[in-house]
Amino acid sequence: MPRRLRHLAVALLSLGLTVNAVPPAAATETEDPRAETYEGNAVDCEELGGGILVSVEPNEKVENVALTYEGGVPGQDQYVTITEVPEGIAVTAIVVKGGPGYHVYVPGEPGVPKSAPWESLRPPLNPGGNLPQISHWFACGEEAPSPTATTEPVPSELTVARPEPSEVAAEQPPVREAVDAPTPTSPSGPTTSNFADATDTPPSPGDEAAPVAAGEEDLASTGFSGGWLIGVGVALLVVGGALLVVARMRRTKDKATS
Repeated sequence: MPRRLRHLAVALLSLGLTVNAVPPAAATETEDPRAETYEGNAVDCEELGGGILVSVEPNEKVENVALTYEGGVPGQDQYVTITEVPEGIAVTAIVVKGGPGYHVYVPGEPGVPKSAPWESLRPPLNPGGNLPQISHWFACGEEAPSPTATTEPVPSELTVARPEPSEVAAEQPPVREAVDAPTPTSPSGPTTSNFADATDTPPSPGDEAAPVAAGEEDLASTGFSGGWLIGVGVALLVVGGALLVVARMRRTKDKATS
């Protein structure tokens, strides 16, 4: 063999031994700690909560809600990023299938934000430790519950608090039963000049007696006292009785002398 060909053969043999001696590069991808990893075919939204918002397959695309996303082309991309979700929609789960398994991302779980964006979502590694391309992916969700504001009513300055019935009863003074004062009756019989003098002279403003509340033992003052009228009446009765006795005694005496 010519020397030149021999040298070429040695060089090629050495190169082949060197290539075989270098071990294959280890896979740098690891499983995504944000996701739950499952094997087999992906489940549907009935088991994850809500309904289909967006579903992307190789030959079919369902878009019930217009999510904004990047990547996620089946058979081409390895990642999908959801950047925006319409207002009033709550995403319950995002499923990314590729190779023999799939990942489930749940918003609000550790490592997964509760709201968009959700970045670099991908399928799990295949048995060889490589990241496969996305075969299909979908997002589940439902209408977000509207927040109910609980505001306490602010009392108005014009609002007057009504007291409780027990407080009203305690504050009111006891009601006294009104007693009608008896009306003084004018005494019958002759009157004397002293009575006339007392009634003809009007009392001065300073001599007026203070009004007496109804129900008291004394009668309301009228400007003069009528107690002496009772004494006059009794005296008249006594004098009248004495006169009757004297008249009977005279009649008896006259009958006896005749």
